[in-house]
Amino acid sequence: MPDFLSPAPLWRRLLAAVYDSLLLVGLWMAALLAEMLVRDALGTERHWAVLRAYLFVVGLVFFVWFWTHGGQTLGMRAWRLQLRAGDDRPPSWLQAGVRYAVMLAVWGVVLTPPLARLPHLRELPHAGLASLAGAALSALALLAMLADRHRRAPQDWISGTHVVTLPKAGRSAG
Repeated sequence: MPDFLSPAPLWRRLLAAVYDSLLLVGLWMAALLAEMLVRDALGTERHWAVLRAYLFVVGLVFFVWFWTHGGQTLGMRAWRLQLRAGDDRPPSWLQAGVRYAVMLAVWGVVLTPPLARLPHLRELPHAGLASLAGAALSALALLAMLADRHRRAPQDWISGTHVVTLPKAGRSAG
């Protein structure tokens, strides 16, 4: 990594993730509307596994396109962050796809403790254990991220990527 580009701080990454998650939810809503219109026009029933795969692919295309074309989603652009491969170029399609899949798994783990407290989930047999495991794994990942000199998250380690903070416009890069 060039010396002038510092690893992205956690707070910036989280704010960019909030922006991007709002965009993703909007895309998923549009995709659900399209799915509903097509399904109703064809008179077919909803297949939940197919719907989940469809929504996964919608998110995959969104993130992979932005990450492989400039290394920035819209949220990352707002917070001057850029995703780079180990050779400081934009990631490959494979790296971006792996990063997206692992990112969803990581967010699933991170969100398990608060979701397990929802009334209809709290009563499930292993809700407490899932919540504890999610909190422990999240804490371990956070500690590892803070100890890593490039501040890489699990999705970065596995995909061979890292996120950097870009200089403000008008500043020299050297």
